[in-house]
Amino acid sequence: MKFPLPSSRLRGAVLLFSCVLALLLSYLGLRNAFAAHYLELDTRAGYERAVRLEPANARNWYLLGRSYLYDIEQPDPARAIQALHKAVALDPYSVEALVDLATAYDGEDQTARAREAFLAAQRVYPLSADVCWSYGNFLLRQGEQDAAFREIRKAVELEPKRADEAFSRALRIQPDANILLDKAVPSATAAYLPILHSLTAAGDLNNAQLVWNRLIALHQRVPMSEMVYFIDGLVHRVRIADAARAWTQAVSVMQNSPPPDPAGSLLWDGGFESGYRGGGFSWQFVPETNDVQISFDRSEKHSGEQSLRILFKGHRNLSFENGCHNITPEPGKQYLLSAWVRTESLTSSEGVRLQISVLANAKNESVTTEDVRGTQPWKEIQLHWVAPPGGTYGSVCVRRFMSDMPESDIQGAAWIDDVSLVPVDEASPTP
Repeated sequence: MKFPLPSSRLRGAVLLFSCVLALLLSYLGLRNAFAAHYLELDTRAGYERAVRLEPANARNWYLLGRSYLYDIEQPDPARAIQALHKAVALDPYSVEALVDLATAYDGEDQTARAREAFLAAQRVYPLSADVCWSYGNFLLRQGEQDAAFREIRKAVELEPKRADEAFSRALRIQPDANILLDKAVPSATAAYLPILHSLTAAGDLNNAQLVWNRLIALHQRVPMSEMVYFIDGLVHRVRIADAARAWTQAVSVMQNSPPPDPAGSLLWDGGFESGYRGGGFSWQFVPETNDVQISFDRSEKHSGEQSLRILFKGHRNLSFENGCHNITPEPGKQYLLSAWVRTESLTSSEGVRLQISVLANAKNESVTTEDVRGTQPWKEIQLHWVAPPGGTYGSVCVRRFMSDMPESDIQGAAWIDDVSLVPVDEASPTP
């Protein structure tokens, strides 16, 4: 639809207005483009230029304030406060600007104003982990421990990845870990696990044990891979009884737990049903070397869903000890080691067997079962064994001794399944 103008003077006025508007929009567009360019320089001078070009833009003032506040070489807290105060005045809902303004006030020992800024940020965004975290650390510095722990706890609830740092910072103020676990850390698996890993890595196993107890008390399913680090830490510090007890607890809450083993067996998952290999008191093996490949095999098993397969590649006459499981026997007690083994074209005069090894009185003592070689259907092998005095920690491993026969490079496959090491009545006859 067309709207004809009644006079040339009016048409001229409209044209002039259009030109002025176009020039104004062009100017504003250019100014905005230049301001954006200076912001991208990420320098204090760039932020200052951007502020001069667009003084009504709150973010420009915010970035300028941060450059004054966090510049390591030339910090200027006073100018940071001025710039951040301007940013908040232009945008009172900017949580970032409020938190940085509070930080700037805190750095200048203006505690009351810092507190006001933090509280203002909380009113704007009460569910901000950053606000709770920053305010909690501010309260810690003021010595307001209980209030600080409440804020830090809220921050960790919102972002569990902060748990480790929250615990370590609070521990410098309050050395009682139980108090921190009550007040500063939420009762949650996602919070406990990073703390547990950090304390274990630092060798602080006593506090790690407190965290562990709370983790287990939640009765929530946890991947074994997330828990085994603590158990290995106990083993490394030769706290074997604690490690064995923690393993039992871990198994009770692990995801995808395998079927139960024979009563009293020192070997966990003797049927290899969990598919888990790693540390602690699980099966441990190197999956592949130049000479041997070890894996779980679902196509061949004595019972259940899978077995452990060892494939020898025929490269050399090797001494092999892998596929191991840590054990904690009772000294002087009699045990029966039992396993089912199948072999396929397993060459040489030395096949595969199982070996029990225990460190007793600073000496390694070991016994082995008979070996299985050639091509054999599933065959049960057994060994009665009495744990030696002083032998409270050891292992059961798949073993192959080096053959003394010529041309004994071992080739072929062996499968192992349904392994157990159970206590027996000493009066039981030896097979």
